[in-house]
Amino acid sequence: MKRRGFALVLAACASLDAGDGLSLVSRSAAPDHDARNHLRRCSVNKPCENTSAEVARGTKQMRLQLRAGQVPAPGTWTSGEPDSKDYNEETRLRGFGYSAEKICALLYCVMLASTPFLLASLAEQQLTRAHMLESVFLTAWLGAVIYLFTHVVKFQSIHWDGYRPLTLVESVYLISQILTTVGYGDITPAFPRGQVWVAFNVIVALCLYGSIICEVVQILRDRIHEELMEDEQRTAEQPLKDWSSELTTSKGPLITSLGWFLGIAAIGVLFWHFYPGEGKTWMQATYMSVITLSTVGFGAFTATTEGGKVFAAFWMLAGVAALGALISGFINTMMLEKKVERRCLKDLQDEFRSIMQRASGGRAKMSKADFLKFGLMLSKKMPDQELKVIEHRYRNLLTGMDDHFIRRNALVDNEGPPL
Repeated sequence: MKRRGFALVLAACASLDAGDGLSLVSRSAAPDHDARNHLRRCSVNKPCENTSAEVARGTKQMRLQLRAGQVPAPGTWTSGEPDSKDYNEETRLRGFGYSAEKICALLYCVMLASTPFLLASLAEQQLTRAHMLESVFLTAWLGAVIYLFTHVVKFQSIHWDGYRPLTLVESVYLISQILTTVGYGDITPAFPRGQVWVAFNVIVALCLYGSIICEVVQILRDRIHEELMEDEQRTAEQPLKDWSSELTTSKGPLITSLGWFLGIAAIGVLFWHFYPGEGKTWMQATYMSVITLSTVGFGAFTATTEGGKVFAAFWMLAGVAALGALISGFINTMMLEKKVERRCLKDLQDEFRSIMQRASGGRAKMSKADFLKFGLMLSKKMPDQELKVIEHRYRNLLTGMDDHFIRRNALVDNEGPPL
């Protein structure tokens, strides 16, 4: 039976190549309904039977559509068929004209457009012109993408039959896959021009949001560092340098970032297991969460409900940012660990004597200026060469003055920014 089905597939493909004269691109851009229904049945992880026979029947139907002129020619945006009416059900709210999923999708769009302002607020920085321009470009890009996804470009998916534009919920779900580079592949443009447009749009999206994602990761790292530094405030009774830290590696930042990542992954596991309509097993939910947040996105398991899609849009953004912080923390920890393993107590003693000798100039006593140099070299690891440059600059500015003090107006004229 399987050999007969495979032979039918080969015969159908040969007939298409010989008789219809259409390229492989045009056929692959317009898959038939039977093949898509077969994928939908396989997506719930049930054993698929009579695979070859079903594909053969689907190929025969596609050949009839090609001869009838129902499949568009290569290079078109859409098909001559009416849009598919196969939509997934959304949760309607009483007294509102929008569904719960659509309201969440609107909030997602507002969040993306205002991301530069939110980052400036979280980082406790002054809002700059660059933030404003970035927000304008993001808003324009987001508006154009949403309009084209919902009105112009037609998509195909294992979630519905036929070809049609996306709903707002499906649009933000796909946008989040693009921004995080997860790329499940469960929703794709159906026709060549739409495919090319989406391909270029991916590059634009990554350029616009790449800096934002890096900024989010940096903010998370800075917050973690600040919290750790608050616990390590040094007093006048304590030495300038904690030498024990030179022989051990602090795992605090790595543990904190790992906790954030595991927490977001756990939220995903619980959602995909318990949310009505998703119904993944514990193993499937765990697999889907880890593969998604790692941006691998095999696509074996994807969101099947509208609530799952809008949840995934927010969840993927948060999870990928946490993953970036985790990877950055792991790399820093490993680099410090390797550095610590190369050092020993004798190396630290030699380093201390060298810093003390250079700061004091070989003298048995240290002045206040010598101790400041010593402190900078010891605690801030400032190179001796930079201190010499500062000292030479001081002597240069002191030229022509009667005492050993530099006047403030001389500093303003020589060291200050342009007026």
